[in-house]
Amino acid sequence: MQIRYLGHAAILVTAPRSGTTILMDPWLEDPAYCNSWFHYPPLVDRIADLAPVDYVYCSHEHPDHFDPPTLRQLPGDQRILLPEFSSGTLRERFERIGMSNFVPMPFGEPLDLAPDLRVTCLRSDLVWEDSAIVVESDGTTLFNMNDCKLGDELLAAAGERFRPDIVFVPFSGAIHFPTCYDYSPEQRARLCAARQRKHLDAFVHRIRLLGAPRAVPFAGNFVLLAPEQLWMNAKDTNNINTPDDAIARLAELAPEVEGVQMNPGDTWTRAGGLVRRAPAPDFRRKLEHVRELAEREAGRIAALRAAEPPARASLGDDVRRYFAAIAARHPELCGRIAARIEFEAEGLHGGRWLLDYSDRGLSITDQPTDQPTNQPTDQPWNLRITLPASILQRAVDGEICWDEVAISFRCRFAENPEGFNQDFWAMLYNPSEAFLSEYLANPEPKFA
Repeated sequence: MQIRYLGHAAILVTAPRSGTTILMDPWLEDPAYCNSWFHYPPLVDRIADLAPVDYVYCSHEHPDHFDPPTLRQLPGDQRILLPEFSSGTLRERFERIGMSNFVPMPFGEPLDLAPDLRVTCLRSDLVWEDSAIVVESDGTTLFNMNDCKLGDELLAAAGERFRPDIVFVPFSGAIHFPTCYDYSPEQRARLCAARQRKHLDAFVHRIRLLGAPRAVPFAGNFVLLAPEQLWMNAKDTNNINTPDDAIARLAELAPEVEGVQMNPGDTWTRAGGLVRRAPAPDFRRKLEHVRELAEREAGRIAALRAAEPPARASLGDDVRRYFAAIAARHPELCGRIAARIEFEAEGLHGGRWLLDYSDRGLSITDQPTDQPTNQPTDQPWNLRITLPASILQRAVDGEICWDEVAISFRCRFAENPEGFNQDFWAMLYNPSEAFLSEYLANPEPKFA
C-alpha cells in the first residue's frame, strides 16, 4: 500500500495489486474557512494531478476535510465513502454540491472495496460527528485519525484489533480559543503554551494506545495569510505546533516509535519507507515563510474578501427566525443554555442582537448599534460574538457550519463569566433535529 501525503489532512492511498485508490479529506484548494486558511507547507498536487480516483472519503463536514471547491472538480458520479452519522448533515452537504453516489460505511464494520483493500470507519465517542478510518491492504494497516477525537478506550481497542503499521495522528490545535478572545498578550501566551503542550502530549499518548511502530504528525498544517491575521501564526498567539515539535516530543517520550514527518508530495510504503518529493522545510523559519506567502497571496486575498456576498437587508429578521426556530423545536435546550448571547455583525446590513435563553424560552432583542461595545449595564451578556455580517448571513442561511465561522479566526469573543457553555456550542455545532434530539437524550454527552 502506498500512502501519498497531499497536505494538512489529505492523503491518497493506493492498493498495490488492484491499484484501487482512496482520496481522503481532500482540501486541495486555498483558501478555506471563509477565505482565511492556507496550507503550510504549500500544496504541490491538485485534483487534476490525482484524478481519476476510485473512492473519496471525508471524515466530517469541516471545510479543511470537506472542501466544496475541491470536491466539485470530481465527477458527479464519484463514489463517496459515507460515514453513517445519525443527523445526515454530511450526506446533505455532498448532495448540495451534486454528489450522491454513496457507499455507506456503518461504524465498526469492515468493508471490502477490492480484493486487496478493506476499510473500517470508526466514530468519535464525543458528541461531535467525526470519524477515523482504518485501511488494510496486502499486509499493511493504516490508521488515519485525521483530527477525530477518540477516547482512550476506543484507541486502545482499535490498536488491539487492527495492529496498525503506521498511524496519522493530530498534533496541533485548530480552534479560535484563546486567539480570538479578549485576553491580554501575557494571558494568551500562557494559555497557548499550555494548550500546545497538551496537544503534543496527546499526540504521543494516542500513538502509545494504538501500539503503532511509526507515526505521522497530521491535520495541523495551516497558516493565516490575511494582513489582519498574520499575528495569529506566532507560537504565543495560537495553539499551533509544528511537525518538528511533535517528532521531538515523540522521541523524548516514546523513542521506540519512529516519527515520520511527511510534506506535500511525499510517499510512504512499508517496504520502501519514506520517499521525499522535495527537502523538508525548515520549520524554524516558518514565520519568515508565512510572511513571504502572505505577500505573494495579498492581491488574491483582497480580491476574494471583496467578492464575498454581502449580508442582505433582512439579516436581522433572518437571525431572529433562525434561532427562534431551533428554540421552538427544543424548548428544553433554552433552559439548559440559560445564558445571554450577544451577536454583533459588522459591515453592510449589520446589527446587534441579544439572545436571552432561560426556562421561559428564548427572547431576542435588538441592541442599539451606537451603544459602546463593552459590557452593557442594563442587559449584561454572558458571551459576545463579533463577526462580519456577510459571514453571519451565510451561517443563518445554512450555507456554512458554525465551526467554519468560529475557526475562520474572523470573529472576536468575550465571556462574562469565563466558561464553556456546552449546550449553546452543541446547538451551534449542529442545529439539525436529529443531532439535537440525540444530544438532549444523552445524559452525559462527552465533549473532550
